[in-house]
Amino acid sequence: MERETHPYRTWSHVQKVDRLTELCRELIKRGIRVEMSDARPALSARFSLTTPRLSVQMVDGAFVWRRDDTDRHAADDVPGAAHRIADFLKARDGSGAS
Repeated sequence: MERETHPYRTWSHVQKVDRLTELCRELIKRGIRVEMSDARPALSARFSLTTPRLSVQMVDGAFVWRRDDTDRHAADDVPGAAHRIADFLKARDGSGAS
């Protein structure tokens, strides 16, 4: 059964860590290197060690990966968020080849 959440519900620290962990798994499937901080909670993603890290965190029920909050995707759609983040990294860094 698909999880339904209100976009502005309060997410606990543990729920954010769990959802970010799911996102890590999806990004790894797409060949993206990830590092996770459960203290914040947040993750960083990049295609190779020579490209800048992209920080991703959860804000108001969405994954947010730009400081101006213009790039966000509902946290209930982890595969869709991973796809958009991968596309963002490809556009930012070129082909994404390591």
